[in-house]
Amino acid sequence: MLDTIARFQFFFYPLIVHLSVVYQVPFITACLMPLFYFILARPFSGTKAQIGVKSLILLLFGLIALFSYYYLDHSIIYLPPILMISLILYPFVRSVMPGKTPLLSRFYQLTEKANDPAILSYTAKLTWVWIILIAILLLNTLVLTFFASLEIWSLFTNFINYILLLLLLFLEWLFRMARFRKWVSPVKIVRQLLTVDQRELFR
Repeated sequence: MLDTIARFQFFFYPLIVHLSVVYQVPFITACLMPLFYFILARPFSGTKAQIGVKSLILLLFGLIALFSYYYLDHSIIYLPPILMISLILYPFVRSVMPGKTPLLSRFYQLTEKANDPAILSYTAKLTWVWIILIAILLLNTLVLTFFASLEIWSLFTNFINYILLLLLLFLEWLFRMARFRKWVSPVKIVRQLLTVDQRELFR
């Protein structure tokens, strides 16, 4: 069960946050951050040093959650969307640094076991398209955090932003089939996303 939640964290977390905001359940929004950190980080596994650091972070998140619930302050839920989008953006940006292979080019190499120059050029440009969109969503999230109501912020950061990411994925899939005149099953793409060796992808 924990492995399933960890794998689909980007779906579970936004949904639960938005429902807790809509139905005004501050206890849930306060507890979510330490709960998801516990699921993802597994603070009681690893070396002694790793366990110590992860336990301290978990304790910090727990104290922030108690503070948020006691004072009915929702500020804690503003942080995870910023972190999530930043975590999505980071490997894309890192991959276009000198000496690196653009992330989507690397994904193509790992999943198709090929090095077609035309596709490598296309995926390198596509990596930049993703960087631009994700950076815009990050900026949008920051602006909404400071200037929008909690409900509007939640609607955008927990749903609309992710819908835009899925829309780009869908439109790019259509364009790629037209560009290279080759059918690519969306089921295959999802399977590749879930099974690709992330250590090789992000190295």
